[in-house]
Amino acid sequence: MPIEGDILVDLTVTEGVFSRVDIRNQRLLTATAPLVGRPASDVPALVTRLFSICRVAQGLASVAAVERAQGVAPAAAQLAARRFLLAGETVLEHAGRVCLDWTQLLGEPPALLVLKSLRATLADLPQSIFPKGDWVRPGGGALHLDAARLREGLIAVKAGLGLVVFGATPPLDAERWTAWLAAGETVASRLAHRWRADGLADYGATTLPALPAFEPDRLESRLAADHDGDFVVRPDWKDAHFFTGPLARQQHHPVVAAVVGAFGRGLLAQLAARVIELERLMREMQDFADGLCDDNPSQFMASSHAHGVAIVEAARGRLAHRVEIKDGRVTRYQILAPTEWNFHPQGPLAQGLLGRSAGNDPQARARLVVAALDPCVACRIEGL
Repeated sequence: MPIEGDILVDLTVTEGVFSRVDIRNQRLLTATAPLVGRPASDVPALVTRLFSICRVAQGLASVAAVERAQGVAPAAAQLAARRFLLAGETVLEHAGRVCLDWTQLLGEPPALLVLKSLRATLADLPQSIFPKGDWVRPGGGALHLDAARLREGLIAVKAGLGLVVFGATPPLDAERWTAWLAAGETVASRLAHRWRADGLADYGATTLPALPAFEPDRLESRLAADHDGDFVVRPDWKDAHFFTGPLARQQHHPVVAAVVGAFGRGLLAQLAARVIELERLMREMQDFADGLCDDNPSQFMASSHAHGVAIVEAARGRLAHRVEIKDGRVTRYQILAPTEWNFHPQGPLAQGLLGRSAGNDPQARARLVVAALDPCVACRIEGL
């Protein structure tokens, strides 16, 4: 298995409905073992090499955890640049689902040219504003901007998203959402229309609430006491289960709220949340780009013994890293990923499938909900 492990979903269909949903988390608790014993200052860069999915979010969570453990406060310019990088990665992750997964669901060829163009700009963002490649250096890296290049890149990204997601006008209110659906100009609008026409708009809907804000001290305590790894594999918060991701972040936008009101938190709501989030992220990236400025790295001094927790909203949901440091070296490292919330045995995947019609192709139906929740690792479906 890759270092991230995988998820096994074992399903049973009885009289045409999913009667059993058994989710087994086979992600490796030992995935962070290579970080133990390393100098704290080296760990964030190593994290970006260990984890291929959402590597920017993983790296930023890691560097923030190390900084908090060491009492380091990066300059405002560094924090703004990091938010810009995180937004860019989230845009690319969402766009990848549109260009590859959503086209496949429509029976259309993948939008490879659009995705290639987006990757050429967005995957290169860390190097384009941190030319020395030290964007996960504790305390901050050598921040040097090519403003013209950033502006040109954002124009290209907006054009690419217009082709596959937004069309002529992003669907930011009820009237424009209706027109967007009817026009069917883009992959996203055609898939939304397809799900409505096929009666699948509410498929996989869950009554679970969105993951609330963590109280940092409580999260620190839960992770510190989690020596067997049970919490990071099957997390709960105050004895309850939640979902996380774009729908959790965008649930109060008027368009998303209207879709949820009509169809629940199912496939169409998940799609609408990604569309709205992409539009918001593009505006935020433009604001960030206009406000970014050069900055020099600060000196990083490791304290003798400390611990720290950092939380980042990654593309797939809330990500938390916790580190313990002694004599400048990491002695313990933990990661609580969004997949563990969404693919919990009592989480949104299980609730969204149990008792639902399995259709003529149960595996295909199950994969619709898996794709909507977008795990950060491979997901195997067995049984049926």
